Amino acid sequence: MPNPLPSPAPLREDAPGRPRVLVIDDEFSLRHALARGLRRAGYETVEAATGREGVDAFLGGGFDAVLTDVRLPDLSGLDIAAILTEMDASVPVVVMTGYGTLETALEAMRRGARDYVQKPFVVEDVARVLERAIAERRLARENRRLRALVERRLAPEGYAAVEAQLARLGEAGRPAPAAAGPAEKPADPAGTPAPLEEARRAFEVRYVEDLLVRTAGNVAAAARLAGISRPNFHKKLRTLGVDAARFKEAARRGRSAHP
Repeated sequence: MPNPLPSPAPLREDAPGRPRVLVIDDEFSLRHALARGLRRAGYETVEAATGREGVDAFLGGGFDAVLTDVRLPDLSGLDIAAILTEMDASVPVVVMTGYGTLETALEAMRRGARDYVQKPFVVEDVARVLERAIAERRLARENRRLRALVERRLAPEGYAAVEAQLARLGEAGRPAPAAAGPAEKPADPAGTPAPLEEARRAFEVRYVEDLLVRTAGNVAAAARLAGISRPNFHKKLRTLGVDAARFKEAARRGRSAHP
């Protein structure tokens, strides 16, 4: 039975400072210029000249994203995407390709890459791709934390804590859906917390609505953020009674889909 791949060091969950990016490319001038440009754009960078150097650096942990060329002297960028994703699927891998066709980029994404950039490019474009990938990763981590809060057996103050976290997310730039329906009522006057199933359903409604707001009603993109298949996301929408078309129309009109 083959040995499992080693795991990278634990992520610095809320480390202050700039996002940290691993840049893997065997061409020194391009790698150095790209790393310098990303530092100017607000990123901390670590450089590697080969795939194996990149894997060794990744094992040190603490990276928010990886940027790798497809053609390397040892491992290919496609291999890097597969290896690093198996080590830690939460860290987005972006592949740089200038030699293949769209099929190369699609194969990289099948192997675990989150996105790709095609040469020639400007650093600003690469920075935008990294910013989007890192933002998606942070949102997924926040959602996992909130889901864990809901799924635990709630203490008397537990439901209020979940509501407070949701409100803080809304204040941070993601519209917080308005409370609606009996499932979102706080504890009763006797201090009894909302039943677990009601709390879970209330959170799930808020969770999928937040994803639809962020993706302008695009179900495929929302499913990707949620980390589930599109059919399963559709099924979840039907179960919760959430209409994705409403969010798409609201985004088209520049309005909020929330009541």
